[in-house]
Amino acid sequence: MFQFMTSTRIIFGEGALERSLSVLNQFGYSVLLVSGKNLQRSALVIDYLNHQNMRYQHVAIRGEPNITMVEEVALVGRKFKPDMVVAIGGGSVLDMGKALAAVIPNQGDVYDYVEVVGRNVPLKAKPIPFIAIPTTASTGSEVTRNAVLRSGQDRVKVSLRSPEMLADVAIVDPRLTYGTDTQTSARGAMDAFTHLMEAYVCGEPNPLTDMICEEGLRKLSGAIIKGCLEDDPQARSDLSFAAMLGGMAMTNAKLGAAHGLASALGGKLHAPHSIITAQLAPYVMQENIRAATLAGRDDILNRYEKLAQILTGRVNAHRDDGILWVNMMLDKLPLPKLNSFGVCSTSFESVAQDALKSVAIKGNPIPLTIQRLMYILDQVCQCDGECQQGEQLESSSKADIIHQGYRQDEGRLQSSE
Repeated sequence: MFQFMTSTRIIFGEGALERSLSVLNQFGYSVLLVSGKNLQRSALVIDYLNHQNMRYQHVAIRGEPNITMVEEVALVGRKFKPDMVVAIGGGSVLDMGKALAAVIPNQGDVYDYVEVVGRNVPLKAKPIPFIAIPTTASTGSEVTRNAVLRSGQDRVKVSLRSPEMLADVAIVDPRLTYGTDTQTSARGAMDAFTHLMEAYVCGEPNPLTDMICEEGLRKLSGAIIKGCLEDDPQARSDLSFAAMLGGMAMTNAKLGAAHGLASALGGKLHAPHSIITAQLAPYVMQENIRAATLAGRDDILNRYEKLAQILTGRVNAHRDDGILWVNMMLDKLPLPKLNSFGVCSTSFESVAQDALKSVAIKGNPIPLTIQRLMYILDQVCQCDGECQQGEQLESSSKADIIHQGYRQDEGRLQSSE
């Protein structure tokens, strides 16, 4: 027996955004708009809201969302009383929008509802309608039921999670990913890969997620280089599709040790989640294969062999060829190593202990001890005494209320920037 859930409505294709904005009207008149720091990405949405004389408030976030940021913007949102939340941007923007849609109608603080470091209380009130518009092919957040947030006081990343948090509408327009710089593209593609890979080999797969993962991995493996390095339109479309499938897969199956370790490391390093999971992936795969071999788990080994065949396109591929494929992608794509973020200065024992508390690691195909998790981290580190204390790729997490739109009864509001 299994169940499957995803966004209520998915609109996918070239030009989907321009053709589908009228769906906003069915949810009401006032919009809390969440975007990233590149305001050009949201221009089409803003133009539509202005043309429709809709009331809106625009929040731009920088970096990955944290719990404090969500609480601060939720206070503003409750005063504004939006009919819907529209998020257009990368995975962090979508997670921020999704969290706001859930938190605004619920009382208490965010720690009441988050996992691991919070009380993990179910949402009492139904979230505000949420419309997700990804501008990167990465997290698949447009079709997931959780928002990943950084907890500054606990130095860990946790999830705010509920089936009610699935987007009411996901508009996936690959054109929005055109022209994305190579590093952002590479981070997104490898993020999608780790979602598909871990959901495929996890301890609780099901026939539907297997189909989704296999198709997603085929699309991604054939498009990753042309999409990320050459900005090829068809490859960009395939990557957007693969990322969406990755979100569906991890929502309905499980993940594994790469995500478990990443949630623990993510609160301690100024490193994007996607880079952490990507650099961990081959070492986690190697350790899972080793553990499965020792335990005589042919079912797990067969999964890794099938994975390798899909990634390489060779029917005779060995399970270790999948690891070679991942390492080859990490070499070809412009992704920094984790030791450039100071990973070697962290306590691996503390990270491993935190990882074992995570929800993600419970889906690993075979249990790994704290010692084996520390061994994975040591392999990733390969510290030669030249580790830096942290290269920050993104600006510090921040949210700005940058503009309030047309309000019918009060006219044009002044910008609070």
